[in-house]
Amino acid sequence: MATEDRTPKFALLSSTNYPQWSGEMKAWLMKMGYWQIVNGKESKPAEGSGAITWQLKAEKAAGEIYLAVENDQRVHFKNCEEDPITMWQNLEKAHLHKRPGARFNAYDEFFSIRKEENESLTNLAMRIEKSMIQIHNL
Repeated sequence: MATEDRTPKFALLSSTNYPQWSGEMKAWLMKMGYWQIVNGKESKPAEGSGAITWQLKAEKAAGEIYLAVENDQRVHFKNCEEDPITMWQNLEKAHLHKRPGARFNAYDEFFSIRKEENESLTNLAMRIEKSMIQIHNL
């Protein structure tokens, strides 16, 4: 019987790849059964064995997030290494600057996209999609 691979197969979060990383990390956390905790939909039970089970899942989710970022990104986890909800929110705050200037730059970049001479249509479509994700996130 084959064992399921429990190591994500995507690049660690760096200072430049948050939009792609966040989507892949969300999918990974969903696959592992931790996303409901990370997004806050599964709240911690008041007490009892349910609270202990929830805490163990939260710690596993926090560990998954911690191990999926480069060392220089771990500064965002100061004093919240066991809280996956705060970890996720801190990364989002650090990487998505939801200000008018950032939005303007994202739209400017989107409207400046042109097909390069030797570029395939698939690569062009991927660049457009990446830019649209950036706009959507802002």
